[in-house]
Amino acid sequence: MIHNFIQPRFTGPRFESHTLPVDAWRDLAAYEALLIELAKRLFLHKHPERQRVPKGFSDVHLAISSVEAGSASPVLALASAAMLSARLSLFPFPEQVYFIQARDLIAECIAAPESALPENFPRELLSHFNQLGRSLRKDEALELPCPNNVQAAVLNSEKRKKLVLAANAVYEREVELSGSIGEADWERSTFRLRQADGNQAIIPMPENFREKAGQSGGRTRDYVFVKGIAAYNSWDRLEKVLSVESLEVIKNYPLATQFDDLAQLEAGWHDGQGDAPDTNKLEIIAQKFIDSYPEHLPVPNIIPTQDGNLLLEWDTEGEPSADINLAELCVAFHAFGLNGEDIEKDFQIGKSEDFESFLAFLSDHIQSRRA
Repeated sequence: MIHNFIQPRFTGPRFESHTLPVDAWRDLAAYEALLIELAKRLFLHKHPERQRVPKGFSDVHLAISSVEAGSASPVLALASAAMLSARLSLFPFPEQVYFIQARDLIAECIAAPESALPENFPRELLSHFNQLGRSLRKDEALELPCPNNVQAAVLNSEKRKKLVLAANAVYEREVELSGSIGEADWERSTFRLRQADGNQAIIPMPENFREKAGQSGGRTRDYVFVKGIAAYNSWDRLEKVLSVESLEVIKNYPLATQFDDLAQLEAGWHDGQGDAPDTNKLEIIAQKFIDSYPEHLPVPNIIPTQDGNLLLEWDTEGEPSADINLAELCVAFHAFGLNGEDIEKDFQIGKSEDFESFLAFLSDHIQSRRA
């Protein structure tokens, strides 16, 4: 066992409290995988008469031997059954030199300009940087000791991108996308995500998402939030979503976000005055609108009033509006007709059938947006 094999250091806001987020451990696992593969290549290059490495050569793992100056800079040991056996029998383990060479070569590769990478670093192994450093955000870095340089080798999101693109047309990184489901391809188990900026992406569809895809497909206000891994080209243009880690659907998202904001209001929200909406009654009204508000109707602006109630305003002909009394679960609608006459009607909306009547009335009196 090499007890002090390497001491990487994570830098950035998430690591300032000397803690290491769980997702950062994936980078250490990716480093271990690259280390082993590179050590194998170095051994075979040194021994061209061999077709494979000795038995047990790859039975190596990194382990934390100690933590110094905060857990964002762990000291890693290199261990294997062969090393432990060699140590106990007091004989050297000659193959360990290739892991030391691999460690130093990885650091040299990271520190070098992309146009002058070490010649003995196999270009096909640059794809490992798709995983190594993937958890790093834009303001974060992974520093590795560099044997031939006073300064550490610094791997950040931009550097790992350049390293991968030095040998590949695309590189991989974590992605978060949102939009509506345009259509689903049940045979290929994918769906087309229509994003707010007009771009589209084909998303792999897990089996347990098929029902939700069927329910929300074609509904432009049902937003899907996707987290996964995607391939990007050198211009940072999305080429393909490779895998999905999580999918979340928020029904009637433009309405849901407004109600979420209202739920955060506290007493005195308006310059020290203003009652906060009753959270229980607000939740009842919010769920009714989110579940049932028709797709063809424009989304109203939902405005809190100082007495703890709500005002809905539609930016359409006739200036329609609706005052919602949360305590009584009732609505007072007002709009101007074509001839300027007042259109007024009151509704109780506590029961499902009453709320459906209110929505039907809106469908008859809110027709189109203003030009």
